[in-house]
Amino acid sequence: MVENTAHYEALSIQKTKHGEKKSTPHSQRMKHVRTVFANERGLDKISQAKFARIVGINPSTISHIEAGNTRIGIDLAALIEQKTGFRQAWLLTGDRPQRLSEAQGFGGGVPESREDIPKGFGMSDRFHFAYVKKVKPLLSGGSGELVEEEETEDIYSFRTDWLSRKGTISAMRLAQVSGDSMLPTLKDGDFVLFDTSKRYPGDGKIVVVGIDNLLYIKRLRRTSDGMFLVSDNTAVYEPWRIDPESARFLGLVIWHCGEV
Repeated sequence: MVENTAHYEALSIQKTKHGEKKSTPHSQRMKHVRTVFANERGLDKISQAKFARIVGINPSTISHIEAGNTRIGIDLAALIEQKTGFRQAWLLTGDRPQRLSEAQGFGGGVPESREDIPKGFGMSDRFHFAYVKKVKPLLSGGSGELVEEEETEDIYSFRTDWLSRKGTISAMRLAQVSGDSMLPTLKDGDFVLFDTSKRYPGDGKIVVVGIDNLLYIKRLRRTSDGMFLVSDNTAVYEPWRIDPESARFLGLVIWHCGEV
């Protein structure tokens, strides 16, 4: 379940007479966790610094989230769930119930691992879900898209049992394809799921590869003449011989989807 972006933006900024302050769903949830955590221990409040020490992170992380400058990340949500019992799903998206103890009452049960997140409602009670980050850089099937930074853009949920059969969940990333060189397999705008722990792909596999400051998605071919990046759109694009020493294999594509 991905937080609605338009709704998020509508709530994200509130102006005051003293300047512009942000109040986001993530900042509100973080403040709520800190308040409840203090109250449950008979305290009026607990400082950002002390709460950060309990969770095991830098105090500036809490400060930035509560100021509305950044969101709660997947790794942080897992730590907070472990220390406080507030569910990752609620911290990341606002999906109720808030606490693991409440989730038991909805039939979802306590997660089997930090990557397992019970939905807690209706038919989906039987399933656990894991979150995957969507990264900003476009994976170019053509000339390549300049990679400035692999910044998290959004999060998407998948069935944990389905993901675990495909690879290492914590190493998986979601990104969008740009260009036509991988037609008909991948179209412009398609989404691909790739596993960053699989950086030594076999012949014929579709890979995410970085060369210089460019990021590509191509099919890898190993021959007696060397290593090549091959486009599926062979009528337009020629195979490209590369130097294995200069290429950065960033992951193996394990799944894709797109519009019909």
